[in-house]
Amino acid sequence: MGGQGKGKQETALVEIIIISAVTIAGLALQFVIGPLDFGILAFPVNLVLGLLLLLLIPFKFPKSIRRFGSGRVSVTLLAIVTLMAIYMGVVPGNDVKHSWPFALIYLMTMVNLALAVGKRVRKFNLKRDHGFMLNHLGLLLLLFSAGPGSGDMQRWFMTVAEGATEWRGERAGVNEPVELPVAISLIDFSMEEYPPKIAIVNKSTGESQPSGKPVFIESTDGNSGIIAGWSIQIDSFIYRPMMAPSAFISAKRVSDGEMISGRVSCGNIFQQFAILDIDDRFCFAMTHPEPQKFSSQVKVYTKEGEERTGIIEVNRPLTIAGWKIYQYSYDTRRGRDSEISVFELVYDPWIILAYIGIGMVMIGSLTLLIKGGKRE
Repeated sequence: MGGQGKGKQETALVEIIIISAVTIAGLALQFVIGPLDFGILAFPVNLVLGLLLLLLIPFKFPKSIRRFGSGRVSVTLLAIVTLMAIYMGVVPGNDVKHSWPFALIYLMTMVNLALAVGKRVRKFNLKRDHGFMLNHLGLLLLLFSAGPGSGDMQRWFMTVAEGATEWRGERAGVNEPVELPVAISLIDFSMEEYPPKIAIVNKSTGESQPSGKPVFIESTDGNSGIIAGWSIQIDSFIYRPMMAPSAFISAKRVSDGEMISGRVSCGNIFQQFAILDIDDRFCFAMTHPEPQKFSSQVKVYTKEGEERTGIIEVNRPLTIAGWKIYQYSYDTRRGRDSEISVFELVYDPWIILAYIGIGMVMIGSLTLLIKGGKRE
């Protein structure tokens, strides 16, 4: 028993040394080469890598290699990946996911899964092992599509004017447009906004009142409220196309009954803003309306002749020929009067594999849950 325990300790030490060596090698590559460019994993490199991972499953390797498919190695690798993920979430501006140490640990995790599946395949029992297989194979597919498969993912931005058709897109940070396999014709851009709000503002600091706990009143016809001792009535509100929102208000100071009235407007690209002075320090002002929902009615074409018409909203993309087209932005200076729409186009040929992997993991987890984790 003592000899077995000592042997396990030595095995664990060897595994830790190898994982540490791989991590150090990654740090050296990071220092010499710089961040990892996922473009080097684009097809056919990722396909070859995927086939090599699959080949790890049927072959029976020497014990020294098979042990890297153990649960102990899985826990160690997942702990390292988790720590890196926490670092990515906590420390702003880092680029851990493009670092060589992360990439090599990620690769070792996929190798570990492939070896673990291979070990169970040689002793496969459908009743006993189907949950394990679904979980591990599904996770392997998911990791592959999210890792090496991301080398084929394309992300473009396209700006289209109303009534125009655009084939050219740009990558983030690159101003040189490139013709894409899809084109977008913008039929109409529309936006719904929340009503702008009336506030009392300190003219020197721009701070809304009361200081620290500002109060706002929505600019809608007949609306009323109290801000910092002033009772305010929205007598009328006007917001026409190609104009700035404007409200006529009446205000009464509760303490002494003093009355003031006049027009306030937040202004925009078409008109100047307008404030209503209370005294030398404070005034009534209007906030800019915030977008509630914006969308684009479009017609999309492909070079193969496929066409689709639809409405694209934020988080409601239009899909055609493997491309997902998202509503991204608009002319923020003109707001709801924008005559352009900005779209994000994403092409990810491995996304179906990711969905299959997620489905397998969910079914496998459900299977293990039903069995109550009992090992037979």
